[in-house]
Amino acid sequence: MSDSLSLNTLFKSLEEDLRQVETCLQEILRNKGGAIRPAGEALFRGGGKRIRPALVLWSSQILGARPPQTVYPIAAAIEMVHGASLLHDDVIDQTMLRRGQKTLNALHGNHYTVLLADFLLTQALEAICELDQVRLVRVVSNAVAEMTLGQILELQHQGDLQTRPEDYMRIIDGKTASLMAAGCMLGGVMAGADKTQVQALEKYGRHVGLAFQIIDDILDYWGDPATLGKPVGSDLSERKFTLPFLLALEEADSIQRGRLARLLEGSLGEGEAFAEILAFMEGMDSRTRSQEMAQDQARQALEALDHLPAGWVREDLALLPDVLTHRDH
Repeated sequence: MSDSLSLNTLFKSLEEDLRQVETCLQEILRNKGGAIRPAGEALFRGGGKRIRPALVLWSSQILGARPPQTVYPIAAAIEMVHGASLLHDDVIDQTMLRRGQKTLNALHGNHYTVLLADFLLTQALEAICELDQVRLVRVVSNAVAEMTLGQILELQHQGDLQTRPEDYMRIIDGKTASLMAAGCMLGGVMAGADKTQVQALEKYGRHVGLAFQIIDDILDYWGDPATLGKPVGSDLSERKFTLPFLLALEEADSIQRGRLARLLEGSLGEGEAFAEILAFMEGMDSRTRSQEMAQDQARQALEALDHLPAGWVREDLALLPDVLTHRDH
């Protein structure tokens, strides 16, 4: 199934809705962007999978009705929150390249980039406040808090060889999964879904987010740099220990741990040290084990769909985890 089905193909059912979301993004930047408008427009022109707004759009149609016009600024708001988080990440990680293009902090510096991220967050919250529904604001503010705490947790574990796979799962639950869960909840609330259905959508989005991030972190070791638009091994070079490394580390004996610590003291890049660590990980079968954990999260996402009504939306949602766990970028 995943060999022939791409994300773009799956998004065909949302094509017109996603165009409306893009229009909302551009209107916000055109009307309120001021001096940062060109950089903001460049950020969203730079592509991205648009998974988070798609989750809002699908969830808003879960009961069979077309989405209300008010769903488009909400979906745009979720993408703005995501964009802001990427900008903050790039500043924290000193990332110079994303999707094959120079990052905004590489082009304009950290101060400008942080301010653009803050602007996007304020505009996202304003778009949601327009609907005058406290519940929607709370969903997004809680997600932003989770994302922030996830980032802080990642910083606390940076370079720490005592980090465990469970710590990693808490980090990505906050940094990645929380916003996907929020997008699904927002759509469900706007569709008029009941409490059980909204909870099922939240669970679905969270497990999809966890599966998505695990695959992202696998690709950081074994992906194709040309396809990814960035070098492999960037997480390890920043001493961010993600699941593939942690699963191997968990099985390492004291001699292997000592060797890893010495390798990590130097510069990694894609040179000999990185190659040795990669060989160690492959010897521990951590790539396969990480993929199995991603598949388990995908399975749990599918289980959540059992509580949602049958129809084309549920069918699309059922295909998404497979597409996300078999991608190459």
